[in-house]
Amino acid sequence: MADKRIGITTDCGCDLPDEYLIANDIELVYFYMTTDRGRFRDREEMSSENVIEYFENGGSRIMTEAPPENEYETIFKRRLERYDEIIHISISSGVSNSYKNAVAAREKLGEAKDKVHIVDSMHLSTGLGHIVIKAVEMRSGGSSAEEIINSINAMRKYVSTTFISRSTDYLYRNGRLGKHSHQLCHLLHIHPILTLRDGKIVLKSVEFGNMDMASRRYIRKELRKISSIDKHRLFITHVGCRLKKITEIKEEIAKKGSFDEVIVTKASATISSNCGADTFGLLFVYKY
Repeated sequence: MADKRIGITTDCGCDLPDEYLIANDIELVYFYMTTDRGRFRDREEMSSENVIEYFENGGSRIMTEAPPENEYETIFKRRLERYDEIIHISISSGVSNSYKNAVAAREKLGEAKDKVHIVDSMHLSTGLGHIVIKAVEMRSGGSSAEEIINSINAMRKYVSTTFISRSTDYLYRNGRLGKHSHQLCHLLHIHPILTLRDGKIVLKSVEFGNMDMASRRYIRKELRKISSIDKHRLFITHVGCRLKKITEIKEEIAKKGSFDEVIVTKASATISSNCGADTFGLLFVYKY
């Protein structure tokens, strides 16, 4: 068993259920959403449902903002009162300043900085969540901070983080897609499939036509190499999907193979603000 007690912190965009975070004493650092109606803290003041409501009622744009350095510093100091070492696992540095801010906060801790370790997950949502869970499991097994960090750094390239969106509306509203590309996608009924590649959000592919049919094709394609996937756990992470839709997604997954756990989670406001209603993703880990 490791001699030192290890605390784990992460960004709110991990999209893990509250009960899991509480049970494992994982503290979140919260992102902020800025709209024409004010500035709101993710999870605590704004949810994915609020994001949908905002846009459906004439809202124009939501700007996401990483937590400032001082908030990371405060949390690290508080955690060090209970733990000997801290591992903070951040949303990908390719999509947010959160990793950079966490590193800067660590440098302000003086001699205590060597007790805080910052890991760039290179993922978001429950792709990040998978990595956090791995860290928790290794901690429970008595691994040292160094062993945990080496393991999750190696794990990153085997995590699959993808989402299918109903439309490009939210990407366009938030300035992540040009007007002409957005109009073309709308005209052709294109549903974008986004993925994390080398820590950055990129367009993986597209599906055409009816969203229900497009969703089924997306699931089949993502799980086509089912024998290469670790079947211990799969997340269905969604933005405003109804129960009927979630049931259909689960049924389609079951046709491809069975997982020990299929966990349904809601995307945070941070994630939802760039995706839109009826977006969902399959997030899993390949065998390695």
